[in-house]
Amino acid sequence: MVVQCDTQMMLEILHTKVGIPLNIPNIETRSWEELGIESLGLTETCTSLELQLGITLPFEEVLKTINIQELVTFVNAVQAA
Repeated sequence: MVVQCDTQMMLEILHTKVGIPLNIPNIETRSWEELGIESLGLTETCTSLELQLGITLPFEEVLKTINIQELVTFVNAVQAA
């Protein structure tokens, strides 16, 4: 059974790896910049996602995402391919 990426999984990883608080209003649609997440934080997040989901994410494409919601959609598209 394939585990799908979801917002909750992403929030747990971001909280653990980058330290973002989980009580930010509309956190799923806030930009990486608004959340204070830079490329290093995204790298750590992607590494955790790859390990948890058993996939490889093209980091150049991950950098094109603008928020959590977009990254979840992208990860699920990679999984489906």
